Amino acid sequence: MGFFTGFCSGFALTSSVLYLAVQAHRSNRLEQRQTIREQTRALNWVAESTGAYDRRLLPREDLLLMEQKATPPEPTLQDHLKHRWNQEVEGLARKAHESRWEDARHTAAKGWNSVVRFVKWE
Repeated sequence: MGFFTGFCSGFALTSSVLYLAVQAHRSNRLEQRQTIREQTRALNWVAESTGAYDRRLLPREDLLLMEQKATPPEPTLQDHLKHRWNQEVEGLARKAHESRWEDARHTAAKGWNSVVRFVKWE
C-alpha cells in the first residue's frame, strides 16, 4: 500500500469516526433539549397562577396539552428490549445471591469423582 492510499484510507476512517461521534452527541443533545423543554413547560404550568384553583379557566391549548400528556405513550421496541434485559440481569443477580458456595463445591466434587470413575474403568 502506497503512501497516498494509506493516507486517504486513514483520513476516511478518522473522519467517519469523528462524524459518527458528532452525530451521536448531537442527537443526545437534541433529546436532552426536548426533555428539558417539556419539564420546564410542566413546571411553569404547575406554578402559574391562572387556573390554580379551577383548571377550567386555563387557556384551551393548555387543556389540550394536559389531555395529550394524560395518555401514556406506546412502548417501543427499545423499551421492550430494555425490560427484557433488566429481567435477565435481575434473574442472574437473584440466582447469584441465592446460590451457596458449598453447593457448588459439592456439585463440582461429585462431577470430578464421576469423571475419575469413568476414566479408571476404561
